[in-house]
This record gives sequence, C-alpha cells and structure tokens, in this order.
Amino acid sequence: LLPAASCCVGPPRSIAAMSALSAEELLARGDKKMTTTLTRWKPDYEAAASAYEEAGVKFRAKGEKQKAMLAFEKCAEANGKEDNEWHAAKSLEMCALIAKDCGTVEECVAYAQRACEAYVSAGRAQRGAECLGKCAKYFDEKHPLSAAKLLNTAIEMLEDEDKHVYAAGLYRDLAVVLMRSDKFAEAAETMVRFGGSCEETGSGNAQRKAYLSAIVALLYDGDGVGAQATYTDVCAIPAFEGSEEQRVAYALLDSYRDAADAAAIQNVCAKSQELAFLEAPFARAAKKLPLAKHDLARISVAMGGTGGIAAVPVLAPEEQEAEDDLT
Repeated sequence: LLPAASCCVGPPRSIAAMSALSAEELLARGDKKMTTTLTRWKPDYEAAASAYEEAGVKFRAKGEKQKAMLAFEKCAEANGKEDNEWHAAKSLEMCALIAKDCGTVEECVAYAQRACEAYVSAGRAQRGAECLGKCAKYFDEKHPLSAAKLLNTAIEMLEDEDKHVYAAGLYRDLAVVLMRSDKFAEAAETMVRFGGSCEETGSGNAQRKAYLSAIVALLYDGDGVGAQATYTDVCAIPAFEGSEEQRVAYALLDSYRDAADAAAIQNVCAKSQELAFLEAPFARAAKKLPLAKHDLARISVAMGGTGGIAAVPVLAPEEQEAEDDLT
C-alpha cells in the first residue's frame, strides 16, 4: 500500500494557498516577493510573477481593469528580472488588450511596442510583429493613423527577417486603414510595396492585384500622372506583364489620358471583373471612378493627352488673369 500522504489528491499546497487569496492579497504578495528580507537575500522573481499573474486574472474577472493592467505589468517586470522575456511579452500583450478598453490609445500602443520588444528579445520577432498587427486592430477605426504606424512597423520587422510570407495580411490591413483615412497615395505606395513582397514569395496573383489596386487608388485620388508613372514602373514585371490586371490598368489609363470621358472610364470599370476581385476598399473605389470633382480634361493633359472629348481650353495662369480682367 502507498503511504497515506501519497493518496492525497489536489493541487500543490503553494498553488492552493494562492488560489485562496484575494486579488489584493496576491498583489501584496507579489510586491513582498520582489524585495529582500533578513532571511531572503535576493528577490524571488518567479514567485512574484506567479502572484502578479494570478492577481491580474482575478482583477480582470471582477472587472477591475486598471488594477488588472497594473498586475500584469508588474508580472512582466518580474519575468524580465528573471530574463524570461517570452512570458514578459505575453503579460505586456495582455496589458495592451486591457488598455484598449480602459486606457488611452497611447497606452495601448506603448504596451504593444514593449511587448514586441520583449518578443524580439526572446528570439520571436515574428510573434512580435503579429502582436503589433493584432493590437492595431483594436483601434484601427477610431485611431487609424496610430494603427497604421503599428502595422507598418510590423511589416518592416517581418521583412527584415525575410519572412515576407507572413506580411501579406498586414499589408492588406494597412492598405484598408489608409484607404478609409483618405490617404490614397499612401495606400497606393503600400500596395506597390506589397507587390514587391509578393515577388519574394512567388505570389503572382496577389502581386497583380496589388499593382492594379495601386493604380486605382491614385486615379481615385485624381492623380493620373502618378497612376501612369506607377504603371510604367511595374508593367514589365513578369507576374504583371501580359496579365488581365495589366490589360485593365492600361485600359483605365487610356480612358483617362486619351478619351478623358466619364462614360468611357465607367465602361472600362463595368466590363473589368478583375476590379471586383480587389480588396474591398479598392473595388469600391473602382466602382466610383471617375469622381465628379475631378477635371478629366486637366488630368488628361497632365498625363500627356489632349484633353479628349471633354477637352476645354487650358489656360496658363497669366492668360487666366487676362481673361478675368474685364476692364
């Protein structure tokens, strides 16, 4: 027969004792373990981290989010003292999650960045980038520029690690945020960068869509010259050259440059199913081309066209002043 003590079932005494403590008591216990005493010559960081983590869980369950955030931050500090950067990063990521509900966007961003740094220190840069991308979604609608900054940092981290394949979703998220924020030129630049990243991973389909999206974004912004320059830069890239996406891009630019006619532009958009398969904000932008506020004749002339059927006399500034002068 086994000794009676071996027949006891249940958690270790230390874990059971901690479970019986309140969140406040656990926080105080963690603070005590972080200090030295006459009988303990150095802090017990491991025990402190466990107490802080348990306190954070209990505070969060009670809805006391500020106290939970403090407890998890203390847990991260204790883990950092133990050189346990992985667990420190997870605690800081939890702080970011809580901060999105009870803190400011600046606090959420700061926690996300600290978590990312800890993941990198733990040799998990990819996890750090994923953390930034996830945190960016917490406030991408209310604070899009802050979200865009996190997403851009995450993309750069992955590309520095030559992990382009993991950046695809982040590129799409960043482009969506920029389009929603009316940052059309930046969205176009992002999609060109995404196309270059797709080149590294052999994702030809995504690459073709990225370049067409960039051209659509610039046309939506009224920048025919920029759209034409982008097309010139990418038209000879093997994945894009000869594709349906290239054909649509050329037809769009041609309708702006040579026809300069709203009906011609709308006809290209209506007949080109490739535009419907772009990411949602770019597909919606294509359906709205051309915008009523855009002067098609001026865009045509700037692109090297003649102003098309919508042509109007384009006067130099001094000629306009002379025409306005009725004396």
